[in-house]
Amino acid sequence: MRHLALLLSTLTLFGCATKPPVAATATAQRNPCTNGILALYFKEEAALRPPVSMEWPARAMEECPGAAFKVVGLPEPSAANLQGRRAESVALALRAFGIPQPAFELGEPADQARPVLEVVARPDH
Repeated sequence: MRHLALLLSTLTLFGCATKPPVAATATAQRNPCTNGILALYFKEEAALRPPVSMEWPARAMEECPGAAFKVVGLPEPSAANLQGRRAESVALALRAFGIPQPAFELGEPADQARPVLEVVARPDH
């Protein structure tokens, strides 16, 4: 019985060690110079909920001249209310990846319910 448990734990570890994370594979294959959106999720308070990966926007900033960024569904960053603090956490996360302060657009109630980061990596398209 002990050998069976050891075998199963070894197989489990081997299987986990050889599989690449799904999110890493998906972001590594994305062309950074494509326009798109990145959904933003938050904890109950203001902090962004991991794993919000800023890899694609950061690569767009580095590799795509003229790339622009806009947060839709949140107001300008401030400490005045929950939405403002969430906007601050997005701005801080972007700044940590070398992305300057994006534009913020509060939008309609549906936008506010599901904020996104719009990445316009090819402004001419």
